[in-house]
Amino acid sequence: MDLKQFLIDNPLISQTDLAHAMYPDTPKSAKSKLSNKLNNAKAGNGKQRITPEDERLALEALTKLGTNIETLKGG
Repeated sequence: MDLKQFLIDNPLISQTDLAHAMYPDTPKSAKSKLSNKLNNAKAGNGKQRITPEDERLALEALTKLGTNIETLKGG
């Protein structure tokens, strides 16, 4: 499953919050950056795409969320 499909299948996960966790150095543009990549927005002569680095950053943020959920559950 890719990141786009994961977010579609899990609407409780806020793309805005995920974007801010993935790109903390660019808080003003994080949401649009992720949205443009998920939607293959045109940029210059090509399209923006989710890169392996984006996948890594998303997985890192989602893993942290999972750990927090496990802690909440008492696990």
